[in-house]
Parts: sequence; C-alpha cells; structure tokens
Amino acid sequence: MGVWGAAILSSTTTIAEIETEVNTLTATNWNNAIALGKELIGDKLELLLTSKGIKVDESGGEVLLDVILNPTVFNRSSDYLVLSSIYEDLSQGMDGLYKIKAEKYDAKFTLKFAEDLERMNLDTNLDSAADIYRFSAVGELSR
Repeated sequence: MGVWGAAILSSTTTIAEIETEVNTLTATNWNNAIALGKELIGDKLELLLTSKGIKVDESGGEVLLDVILNPTVFNRSSDYLVLSSIYEDLSQGMDGLYKIKAEKYDAKFTLKFAEDLERMNLDTNLDSAADIYRFSAVGELSR
C-alpha cells in the first residue's frame, strides 16, 4: 500500500479536538464524512498533480497520490473539510448556527489547504526519497 493509502488524515479524535460537541450532537458515526473528506482532498490533489505534468505508471499499479511523500501535512485541512461537511449536513440547508459553522470551516479548509500545498514534498520516482521539496502549486505567468 502506498503512502497516500496509509494516510490517516482526519479521525474522530482530531475532529473532537476542534469541536468537542460533534460527538454529542447525534448518535451518527462520522466515519463516512471522514472517508469522504479524504477522498475529496485526494481528488483535488490528483487534479493538481496531473495539471503540473506529474505522472506515474498507473497501468503498472502505481497510484498518483503516492508521490506525496508527506501526506500528513493535510491533517488539519482534512479536519476542517470534514467539519464543514458535518455541519452542512446538520444544517439541512437552513440558516442558523450549523450553517454558520459549515461556512466557517469551509473557509478555514480553503486557507489551510492552500498552505498545505506549499508544504507538500513529492517523490516523483517513488523511491521513498523526496525529489521536489516544498512543491509550488502556484501557476507561472508567461507572455
């Protein structure tokens, strides 16, 4: 299993560190929201890596996300994304405290994810050594 596949990112424990009330709001198990958050972040990263021309031999069983050598940099942004999703579900689309919290955590996710991209190291040849430190996701302007 690759690096990304083993990445834990959010957990009920890390989410409860930010919002202790989450575990008492409902008997619902938030594991689905946690899994979805990891998948959504993975999707965003795959699109970004692909747009930057980073490829692996997927036909040979390699996984593009496994070029991310330090996926734990996305732990806190993952927590924010999951909390945004949870509060969006709880708000049922209606204005109120849960909707405000959903929007707050969505904004925090956006900012933190952008910071995390600047801290990401890449192992483009999958040899367990960083080939690109502090990957820059910012586009270049050319004339």
